[in-house]
Amino acid sequence: SVRGTMRVFLACVALLGCTHALVAPAAVAMRFAGPSTAAVRVSPVEMTSVAKKAKAAVKKLKSSSAVSKRFKATATGKLLRHSAGKAHILTKKHPQRKQKLRRIGLVAEGQLKTMQKLMLVIPKK
Repeated sequence: SVRGTMRVFLACVALLGCTHALVAPAAVAMRFAGPSTAAVRVSPVEMTSVAKKAKAAVKKLKSSSAVSKRFKATATGKLLRHSAGKAHILTKKHPQRKQKLRRIGLVAEGQLKTMQKLMLVIPKK
């Protein structure tokens, strides 16, 4: 064990008389020194309902990962989206129709505020 190795090492150093050259690593020194003031355990504090509410008020906001994957925010706060209907069953669609589906569009005004809230995007005025 580490303690046994350290005891043997200290005994060898004491026999040789070169104690001035002894430098122990901090982790090993803490084990043999006993509990220091930095390592004293503090009992856990019970959270009151007021403290829980205060902690909940400062939680980090999380954006919706699903919305973040589907939309891209512009510098002005508007959102770009890909057109639907381009994933499969493409053989019966006309090439010009598929060409239009390749274009990137903006999110409609009716959905824009909802998606901005989900993405945590603040629009510029």
